[in-house]
Amino acid sequence: MYDLNFVFGGCGFDNLPFYIERERLFNVSFEPETGRVKLYVLDRSERFLYKVSATGITRQYAGDDPDHGGYPGRLMRRLGRRVDPRQIVIDAVEEDIYYLYLDDAGVEECLHLVNALCRTFQVTEDRFLETMRSINKRQFSTVAEGLGAHAISLVKVPLSKRGLKIYSRPFHSRNGFDLDDRTREFLCRLYNCEQEHLPALLRFAWVARDVLTDRLLVVTQNHALLHRE
Repeated sequence: MYDLNFVFGGCGFDNLPFYIERERLFNVSFEPETGRVKLYVLDRSERFLYKVSATGITRQYAGDDPDHGGYPGRLMRRLGRRVDPRQIVIDAVEEDIYYLYLDDAGVEECLHLVNALCRTFQVTEDRFLETMRSINKRQFSTVAEGLGAHAISLVKVPLSKRGLKIYSRPFHSRNGFDLDDRTREFLCRLYNCEQEHLPALLRFAWVARDVLTDRLLVVTQNHALLHRE
């Protein structure tokens, strides 16, 4: 799927430890403004990902791993409300950062979560709505409308910092997103393909934005590595 020679050689990750298996590369994160790249490589156990950046290697654990924070108590205390685990799923945990998967949740439960996030991180609803619009090619009039259209698939919730980040899957949800020239060029090299082939390859890609700083990321996914559908 990925051009591994480009990823590990061309992006400066050619001296990784032996235990990081290149063919198990799952996500590639690209920041258009800076050109920074991060890699997420699935461990053979499939219980965690190695997160590889220019500053080092950390681990991101599956959200149901109780030995590494995979329980909702700490999250609920941070947000000041209960989170329904039947709808909002802890997708991954990285130290004191929770990633919450929303695609299977109802609009009402998601709205409760958004209200708690805005209160906890001191963000206005208008700011949250504008960020939601920016990672989808649609002008939702309300947060509820956006949630109903699956404009948010994932939320990054730090327990001790302010870096609230929301993720969409705009190509999967058919909300759409306009890639800039720098990002298209990177993705074409990543997949070793022409531009016209990108839409099919980006079906499960994420577009993320920090609600407070507007920092934007495009994160690809080798979906077939971990999922059958």
